[in-house]
Amino acid sequence: MDIQFILNELYEAGVLESDMKNLKPLTGGTSSEVVVVMDGTRPRYVIKQNDPAIVKAEAEFLYTYAQIEKLSRLVYVDPLHRYVVYTFKPGFAGQYCEGNKGELLLCLVTEVIAQYKSLGEERNYGYPDHRFVHTLVAGTPQRRNAILNICFMAISEYIILCLPKMVH
Repeated sequence: MDIQFILNELYEAGVLESDMKNLKPLTGGTSSEVVVVMDGTRPRYVIKQNDPAIVKAEAEFLYTYAQIEKLSRLVYVDPLHRYVVYTFKPGFAGQYCEGNKGELLLCLVTEVIAQYKSLGEERNYGYPDHRFVHTLVAGTPQRRNAILNICFMAISEYIILCLPKMVH
C-alpha cells in the first residue's frame, strides 16, 4: 500500500497534523513495512504495514498492554487492518551498560512479562505458518493459555536464575 495514501487517510482522520510529512523508513522487520513519522527532528509515530491478521494481533497486543510504560501507545488501527499507528518509543536496551544486563532483564520481567494476561477466547496468532502457532491453534483456548503461561513462566524463571550471575 502506498505510504502517501496512508498519510492522506491519517490526515483526514485527524490522527496526524498536516505538517507531519517527513518520514524515515525503518529496516529489520520480517515481513512488515515500517516508517517513522517525524515531528520536526523528533520521531513521533510509527506506521507499520503488514498482513491484516498480524496487524490485528499487534494492535490487540498494544491495546491489552497499554498500561506498560515500556511499550508504545496504540494511536490508530486501520479498520481493514492494513496498518497500525503507534507512538515511537526509542529502544531501551542501549541505556544499560554491559555490566547492567541483569537490570535490563529484571526490568523486562517485572515491567513486561509479569503483566501477562491470559487470553480467554479464540484468537488467531501472528504467523499462521509457524510450527509453534500450529501447536497453539490445534488445541482449545485453555490449552493455548496453558502453553503461553508455561512459556512466560519458563522465561521468567530463567531470567531470575541468571540474574545474580549477570549483576556481578
